Amino acid sequence: MGIRVLEAGLYTTVQDAGRSGQRRWGIGRGGALDGLAASLLNILLGNPPEAALLEMHFPGPRLRFEQATVMAIGGADFAPTLDGRPLANWQRYAVQPGQQLAFRQPRRGRWAYLAVAGGLATPRWLGSASMNPFAGLDGLLGRPLRAGDEIPLSPGLPTPAAGLALAHRTRPEYVTDDTRPLRVLPGAEFHALDPDSQAALFDEAMTIGADSNRMATRLEGVRLRLAYPVELVSSAVACGSIQLPPDGRPVVLLADAQTIGGYPRVAHIITADLPDFVQRRPGQPVRFQPTTIVEAERAAATQRQRLRQLATAVALTDTARTVPER
Repeated sequence: MGIRVLEAGLYTTVQDAGRSGQRRWGIGRGGALDGLAASLLNILLGNPPEAALLEMHFPGPRLRFEQATVMAIGGADFAPTLDGRPLANWQRYAVQPGQQLAFRQPRRGRWAYLAVAGGLATPRWLGSASMNPFAGLDGLLGRPLRAGDEIPLSPGLPTPAAGLALAHRTRPEYVTDDTRPLRVLPGAEFHALDPDSQAALFDEAMTIGADSNRMATRLEGVRLRLAYPVELVSSAVACGSIQLPPDGRPVVLLADAQTIGGYPRVAHIITADLPDFVQRRPGQPVRFQPTTIVEAERAAATQRQRLRQLATAVALTDTARTVPER
């Protein structure tokens, strides 16, 4: 019992908040590319923010529910339908056994998420259900979904009432043009860029390249150059690190990237701005703006605080709905 995969889609995987504390062993964090969307959907359903859910690229999967539950979809807008009836993002929906979920077209964004009440009950490795394609793991821990897969749901948990939706002010904006630059910290080798390239990194818009996946996204339109040769011993990198390969086209590392690398690290996208970046599709522009560690930490703290406040508001709303009238 759970969710039956009728069509797998292009790259549908089980994700959660990822594996923390394993980088010293060469194991990346992984997890949802758009961690903000994943957290928001789980909070909307009354789940822990780190509960497992599905991450979907377009074309999306076609799924049949084998048991009743409550679900919500968010992140990218792929025009979801339930038995042909259009659904909205960021809203709870009750589903019954036999109903089918499908996605018609990519209206906005690149990665969509499907969460269910209680979260997915798929296997875990090192404390996480996130798919890792490099560790030789079996089943959904080591590969994307395939047609015929059965995704178990958490059994015996109470389901929240359908109908609740996130207020518009709490939803991610996903600015996908260059009117709002993404904030970056100068990287450890930023000083190795020549003066023109240092200026270009912040003054010129780049575009999202077609050569991108869960590991990295290549940026096009601007070629950066080093002022002098840099030979690095492999050094630590993380999701958001911007490396500069020899061809001069920057590469932004994402959730499934390696833990160390030898290319110069010229900048790093701050955590709070990563959702805007990963939701941009090939050909869309991106512009960077320098910031400070203090501002990066403040932005991350503000985001965490808003998620805690939202979780409290959702819990209070559900409690009020279950209080019997007198």
